[in-house]
Amino acid sequence: MGNCEGFNRRAFLGSVVAAGMGSSAFLTSSAKAEDEEPVVVDEEPQQFAASYPILQNVTETSASIAWALNTPSTGWVEWGPTPALGKVARNSEFGLNPFEEDFLSARLTGLAPNTKYYYRIATAAFSYRTAYDKKAEETQYSEVYSFTTSGPNAEKGSFFVMNDTHNTIPTIRAHVKYADELKPDFLLWNGDLCNDYMNAQRVKENIANPTESPFAAERPLVYVPGNHDRRGSWARHIKKCLTTWEHADPAFYSLGYNYAFRQGPIAAILLDTGEDKPDWHPAWSGMGNYEPYRELQTAWLMKALEQPEIKSAPYIVAFCHIPLYDRHPKANPGNILDQFASFQWPCCQMWGPLFEKYGVQLAVTAHQHRFSYAEPTADRSWAQIVGGGPEMEHACSIYCVADQNEMKLTCTKLSDMSELGSWTFKPRA
Repeated sequence: MGNCEGFNRRAFLGSVVAAGMGSSAFLTSSAKAEDEEPVVVDEEPQQFAASYPILQNVTETSASIAWALNTPSTGWVEWGPTPALGKVARNSEFGLNPFEEDFLSARLTGLAPNTKYYYRIATAAFSYRTAYDKKAEETQYSEVYSFTTSGPNAEKGSFFVMNDTHNTIPTIRAHVKYADELKPDFLLWNGDLCNDYMNAQRVKENIANPTESPFAAERPLVYVPGNHDRRGSWARHIKKCLTTWEHADPAFYSLGYNYAFRQGPIAAILLDTGEDKPDWHPAWSGMGNYEPYRELQTAWLMKALEQPEIKSAPYIVAFCHIPLYDRHPKANPGNILDQFASFQWPCCQMWGPLFEKYGVQLAVTAHQHRFSYAEPTADRSWAQIVGGGPEMEHACSIYCVADQNEMKLTCTKLSDMSELGSWTFKPRA
């Protein structure tokens, strides 16, 4: 990865012992006596970036890129339609270029649909002694990566889903390894990425760099929030790493994790089911406010499904973390105090009728930590698939590929790579 090549998990714990001592070497503890030769150890240069770039929010005309930091830094993205790059994107606000401790990001705009672009990230450690006494270190650059914008014109579309990883790195790595083989257009992480979020370190290790490889540098990462992704004091800052989508309509500015986009023949609808207990549950101590949030999503969903590029798609797939349906009569519907939701009945009541009206064919969900598939019925025209859990014996990867003739969905058990099921969908009438 250019100047970021060779970084490892030690980088997350800070720089080497001699960092900040103004020396390129230091003495080890073996140099104790005056007559002993000091052992000189070369200092490993500090890497300002703590992860490879994470490509996200790829639309027909824009994209965002985020990366983790080892040290307070400023940075930007250099990009263009050729490897020569030529353009610069910075996440500047109020005339100030960014200066962050944990994550940097930038949004690329003015792109064209179904078009290939190239980019690299630039990071420079920055420090303040006083308002005028400050220092920027020499800029470090990543390798040059490429990606292709989304759009309706591609003949095929594909996606890969992992879910409920709960900071279980071996499972995340197994998912990513399989995705690398299948080469989907985008990788969707369907909620509960970690158990909770009390600090940025967990996000750096388990989301930004779980594989210590550029797993999302060229293949877009699409994030759908889960209930565990709202827990902990740092959960409010997760958008620094998992950047939000931008809406043209100011009524929906706050819906940063809801979006609808086309990937060839597939229209993807991203929804957020929120927490698995009602807002008035004592566990939230008054900190939950999901009911109006879901209602606003319903208003947005109605308009999103009317968008010409969505309405005309051969296939419409919705993604959300908590299932919208459960066939078990005693399943917890999410609006009672007892235990936690097995499915989100309030969301189903609001979103289900819109699925029916606009011909949504499939809901890809998670949360239950066990695979299941529900065929459409006379009362529910859309199918629902539920992914697996964090342990390898329960982990399942979901892969879907579509062309103009059919969309094929496959679920694979990661522990032995056995196929749990395969289903085909014809284009919508």
